[in-house]
Amino acid sequence: MTDREFAGRTAIVGIASSDFAGLYRTPDRHRTGEALATETIGAAIADTGLEKSRIDGLITGGVAHYEPIAYRTGLTDVRFVADYPQAGRMCATALMHAAAAVHHRLADYVVLFNSVVFRSQGTRFGAQGQGLLYDSVYGMASPGAQYSLGFTRYQARYGGTEEQLGAIPVAIRSHARLNPAAIMQAEMTIDDYLASRYIAQPLRLFDYCLVNDGAVAYVVTTAERARDLNHPPVLIAGTAGRANFREWYVDLEFWDEACRSMKTDLFDPLGVTTGDIDCLQVYDNFSVAVLWGLEGFGFAPRGQGLEWVQNGRIALGGELPINTSGGMLSEAYLQGWNQHAEAVRQLRGTAGVRQIPDCDWSLYWCLSALPGATLLCRDGVL
Repeated sequence: MTDREFAGRTAIVGIASSDFAGLYRTPDRHRTGEALATETIGAAIADTGLEKSRIDGLITGGVAHYEPIAYRTGLTDVRFVADYPQAGRMCATALMHAAAAVHHRLADYVVLFNSVVFRSQGTRFGAQGQGLLYDSVYGMASPGAQYSLGFTRYQARYGGTEEQLGAIPVAIRSHARLNPAAIMQAEMTIDDYLASRYIAQPLRLFDYCLVNDGAVAYVVTTAERARDLNHPPVLIAGTAGRANFREWYVDLEFWDEACRSMKTDLFDPLGVTTGDIDCLQVYDNFSVAVLWGLEGFGFAPRGQGLEWVQNGRIALGGELPINTSGGMLSEAYLQGWNQHAEAVRQLRGTAGVRQIPDCDWSLYWCLSALPGATLLCRDGVL
């Protein structure tokens, strides 16, 4: 959904996130996604400076359905409502529809959110046999097993070591340590990474995203309205998606075609190149998703991504910082929503000690059955 007419016409104007670390330390079986969502929605609206009565659009995600959220928040008479399944692949889609709604005057201000209570509910991903079709009987009972098999295919084709892969979670952990809300605060070195146990060899514990509670919410409106609110608007330059349905979880070519398609949709109408991107906020359900996206979008040459991420290149102060709040590997697993919130902080210039100097452009991607990507920019760039 990128064209010159649409680009920069809508904006994210309010954000809020849970204290992921605090929730992680105090799991509570009575905790609900509705309660977390209600609190975070209120904080996101307050961040804009708007009265709640001005909100006339509601997009729900995660464990919370729209009716209880509407009752709890008082958003019972809105003009636009949409409801999405709990899946990270819906993150960019939800933002796309919020932007389309305000751009086409279906609503003036849309609040959208995701909330999860995986830790408090004792969710065990993979334990229920989450493989596709006949995979479970062969032990491929989780997405992690599929990504691990995909990485061995990548290694067989291009080479590369597990130690090289460790540069990704180590860099992302270094960012989490600068974020008090991030769950993982302990320092991690390459030696620590290599000493961690395998979950599905060759992927280790620190290659996997977290299992946690939390919520993220943000408010979307037109760029024109946004300029009258509390913060500098973060413009939505475009969103893109690409169906990639297969009878296996990881694309055999590591989503190369999907990435190139989304890059064309997002970059070409605006004349943007990879060299313009100041930070990446990536759906890092597994560390290898960062690797494959870097190659698919053209930041790193095909087959050379493991070499490309070495020597601090993707850390703060490097050429292309990735997941500057800790991502889903170290901040929290909010299915891509926390990455969008961090992109807004970076583009506002309010990320504190994590701030990237002169941050103008941020790119997000998720690689899945429904790959999605978002291009955001600072006001005045377009």
